Amino acid sequence: MYKIPIKHLPVAEKLQLTHKKIAILLMPENLANSWDFCKLLFIEKGNGAVQVHSVKFQLKHVKKYFSNVPDETNIILNLLTDESVEKEIDIVNVKYQKLRADIAFEDFSRKVSIKYYYDALSHLRPYFPTLKFYTQIANCKNKYLTSPIHLNSTKPILSFAVEKLLKGLYIKTNIEINGKQYGFEDCKRSHFFLIKDTEYYLLSYKDYTTLEWLQHHKPKPTDTKEIKEAVIQLEEDYKVDRNNNFEKKNINTPAIPRIFLSELNNTFLMFTPQWTYDGIIVEGAFKPFFETIINGEELTIERNQEQEQQLIDKIVALHPNFSKQRNGYYYVSFADAQKKQWFLKSYHYLLDQEIQLIGMDMLNHFRYSAYKIETKHEIINSKGNTILLDMKISFGNEHLNLNELQKMVLAGQKSVLLKDGSIGILNEEWLQQYGTIVRHGKSLKEGFEISRFMAVTLKTESEGISLFKKVISEQWWEKWKRWQMEEPNVFTVPTSVNATLRPYQQRGFEWLSLLSEIGAGGCLADDMGLGKTLQTICFLARFTEENPGCIHIIVTPSSLMYNWQQEFQKFTPHISTTVYHGNSRNVDEAFNGKFAVVITSYGTLRSDAEKLLPMQYGLAVIDESHNIKNPSAQITAVVQQLQAVVRIALSGTPVINNTFDLYSQLNFSLPGMFGSREFFKREYADAIDRDQNVEKIAALQKLTAPFILRRTKEQVAPDLPEKTESILWCSMSNEQQDLYNDIQEQIKGNLFKDIKTDGLGKSKLAVIQGIMKLRQICNSPLLLPQEERMNVTKSVKTEVLMAELTNVLKQHKALVFSQFTTMLDILAKECDEAGIDYFHFDGKTPPAKRAEMINAFQQKDCTTNLFLISLKAGNSGINLTAADYVFLFDPYWNKATEQQAIDRTHRIGQVNKVFTYKIICKNTIEEKIILLQNKKQKIADELISEDDGFIKSLTEDDLQFLFGG
Repeated sequence: MYKIPIKHLPVAEKLQLTHKKIAILLMPENLANSWDFCKLLFIEKGNGAVQVHSVKFQLKHVKKYFSNVPDETNIILNLLTDESVEKEIDIVNVKYQKLRADIAFEDFSRKVSIKYYYDALSHLRPYFPTLKFYTQIANCKNKYLTSPIHLNSTKPILSFAVEKLLKGLYIKTNIEINGKQYGFEDCKRSHFFLIKDTEYYLLSYKDYTTLEWLQHHKPKPTDTKEIKEAVIQLEEDYKVDRNNNFEKKNINTPAIPRIFLSELNNTFLMFTPQWTYDGIIVEGAFKPFFETIINGEELTIERNQEQEQQLIDKIVALHPNFSKQRNGYYYVSFADAQKKQWFLKSYHYLLDQEIQLIGMDMLNHFRYSAYKIETKHEIINSKGNTILLDMKISFGNEHLNLNELQKMVLAGQKSVLLKDGSIGILNEEWLQQYGTIVRHGKSLKEGFEISRFMAVTLKTESEGISLFKKVISEQWWEKWKRWQMEEPNVFTVPTSVNATLRPYQQRGFEWLSLLSEIGAGGCLADDMGLGKTLQTICFLARFTEENPGCIHIIVTPSSLMYNWQQEFQKFTPHISTTVYHGNSRNVDEAFNGKFAVVITSYGTLRSDAEKLLPMQYGLAVIDESHNIKNPSAQITAVVQQLQAVVRIALSGTPVINNTFDLYSQLNFSLPGMFGSREFFKREYADAIDRDQNVEKIAALQKLTAPFILRRTKEQVAPDLPEKTESILWCSMSNEQQDLYNDIQEQIKGNLFKDIKTDGLGKSKLAVIQGIMKLRQICNSPLLLPQEERMNVTKSVKTEVLMAELTNVLKQHKALVFSQFTTMLDILAKECDEAGIDYFHFDGKTPPAKRAEMINAFQQKDCTTNLFLISLKAGNSGINLTAADYVFLFDPYWNKATEQQAIDRTHRIGQVNKVFTYKIICKNTIEEKIILLQNKKQKIADELISEDDGFIKSLTEDDLQFLFGG
């Protein structure tokens, strides 16, 4: 490399120059403060002297000096010329003036110029070898030298590693160039250029923005949580070596063997050995540990070599050729597979060895059976809570082995291999009718055993399944049918109960009574505030009349024990109760025959398990039953051992984190019906929560429907005053709309480029961030960082809301909800300026202060008629029936969360009509979210949870719809 001082030689020496060279002069440092990034450089040599000088790069220079380069290069070079840049500057000036940005013009211009030049050079990348480039470098004397550089078209690959220092952790950046690894400290970076010696590499724009983000938001070495959050974000797009610097979850479970069947080159049947550890599939050569990251959590699976080798040995023993194959999979020609029914024999052998076979329904080479599946069954006997069946399933004249069939169904397969070598199809109709029975049953020598309560689940009238109805009396079925048709007075509440039930409460009481008549329990999962306690007390009163002398136990959080006792004294004073709790508790006094109901806490039950568990109870009721959602917890194990005729679980939120939360609560209510926790997790929870398997959702919903009763405020709305939900449409001002459109285009361009490069799965965070930013603009530009507002401060929504409040608050009380606490602060300021009194709380407000404000707001003589509440802090557990107007300032993608907020006022105790308004900006993402909410069917609605499934369910077409113009 040579360096030439930029200066003009004397005129006399100029005349002696004999050679001229043309190059493009790039000045990356100028990207930070001007548009002066690219010039044309003249290099003239002669008589041992060299002179260089630069001029503005103009369109005429492209035609004159670059006529020999490809036409595509010529077109792209035009983008770097002074005329093209001037046009772009004019566009930027107009846009800046139009938006009236409060960001400095220099900063705004710099962001635009960097992106403009990056796009131009990206298009030029394939033609780098045909051009000569120079740059200017400052020397130690602060003079600039002009040096040749090589723009390399190779794309650098970024990766990261977490390193440990004395002060803590830091994230190290690594670069791979042409297969060689370098530390980031071995290179230099100037904006989107990566510099190694004289080689200049163009980073991807994603890499550039990532490095900028790391530079300006460098996590503190001492803040492990902050480091990990940054790592999780980086892992969305990059390989990150954590170097064991974060706590890992170790999985040490037995290896469940399985074989994946597939076809190789349309010639061979291939066997790939696999093992599942806690639902995670592992394959390939044995290594002591298998490490993976799922949802940001590091998992280390301890592989069991002995168990894995057992599967390998069994496969190798199947065919002589297998011992010679060492590729991690085993293959046999289709012809050999069918000789002497080799595949059929191997199939049955592997199933007998408890090895799952996956992929049967993907095989194309084997013919399908001409016969349809047929099922016949008769009841052998019914004992306790189980039924023993004589069950025969066949294809033509071939009867299937039920044990083998069950293994295939549990493995998720929809086909079986028959003796004639054909494949029998387990069609959708059969799976819907019998799949649940086969999955949950137990194959015994004497027959096929299922839970007696399965008869209630399989309540279809079709021939065959109706046979199960014989295990329960006709009188009960008649009452069950009447209850389902909502006929009145299937059961009457005892006259000793001092309460008049609302219609839905009467149905809840009858449901509990019906289940108890066949010895079944259930989970009453009504919304908070709908009277689960009263329904249970009425049921207990009836049960006590039918079964005098029984002692019943109620287990509840300690904060609710005395509330239960007060409710008994209020509604059924004739039923004696005692609270078994505290240091002075005495088990002999509690169970001396004077008390019909013993009320205790979860903690006391755990402490006194040896005293309380041997007792025989009539009813065992667990309130807030989600307290036992963890099957591994000690309290769950204790509660499951309660001995009672009927067990009832009560919870307004039976599903908090995931579907697996249901298992322990259902297993308490109906012991054994849902199998082991491992079975439930594998069969339903993982398939629903991790894989969003629609078939499993439907199967679990069908299985649980008779035993979970959940009513929301919407469902019991006829029992409440009328609720009117409307949308207040508003149109943004030109300034707010221009800001929205500009940022929408930026998000759309970056998002779909990321999706194209990395796929939709890895771009979910960007989707959420994009939706969030557009929603913020709809609310108020003031929610954006100052540098992004472009001087726009007015919000049409704020104006609309304040106008509505001015009219409403004269005679009514109103609630205003927003997801954004900062938005509530902005609205509070508007109210201050308008002279409107208000209460205001969010997640940071202490509980005591919240209660104080709520109680004051509920008082008739309170003149403060407005409550500003954050959506998450106020969507449950509070009663604000003094209000009859609700304004949702921003639509939320989880409709259930919105409804919970509305139901702070639309609940028992409300006597006025309730008017609810969503404030929506027309022709924006808010309008499109509402349309998608109505279109999409969420998992949570199909089961009983209230999970945020909206974002997870978005497809690329949905995103095109959301972010489109």
